[in-house]
Amino acid sequence: MSKLRLLLILIAAIAVTAVSAQDSVVPVRWRTVVKMTSPTEGKVTFRALVAQGWHLYGLEIPQGGPKATRFDLGASTGIEFTSPVRPSREPLTVDDPLFGMSLTWWDSNVNFTVPFRLTGEGTPELKATISYMSCDGNSCRPPRTERINAPVPPYQP
Repeated sequence: MSKLRLLLILIAAIAVTAVSAQDSVVPVRWRTVVKMTSPTEGKVTFRALVAQGWHLYGLEIPQGGPKATRFDLGASTGIEFTSPVRPSREPLTVDDPLFGMSLTWWDSNVNFTVPFRLTGEGTPELKATISYMSCDGNSCRPPRTERINAPVPPYQP
């Protein structure tokens, strides 16, 4: 009986260690840079740091697929965005066996940039919410939401 108990404890410990190791991987990390390009205009760059073996889903995803990457900038103050968020490169288009459909994703780091202009109303501040989902080909993490607040720095010629 004691050998069986020891074996069960050993199996449980290995399972807990494997789950803990998997949870320690952060598939996508976000970095944000706000820069003024003139006294009244600037740009925000969101950099997605995608862990090796993982992918970040595209901005346009078909119904029934995973959660698309979305940027909500509507809570920002003192700034007006002058165009949509644009990725630094096009996503890959891949037949995804997990969802059984053709999907777009980035499998390595990618920047998303959006230009803005100051409105002159209040202190300019970026307030962004990024919602996204990531998978590694075998499993997916639940959808996540990142909230980013950043002041708009003064123009530096």
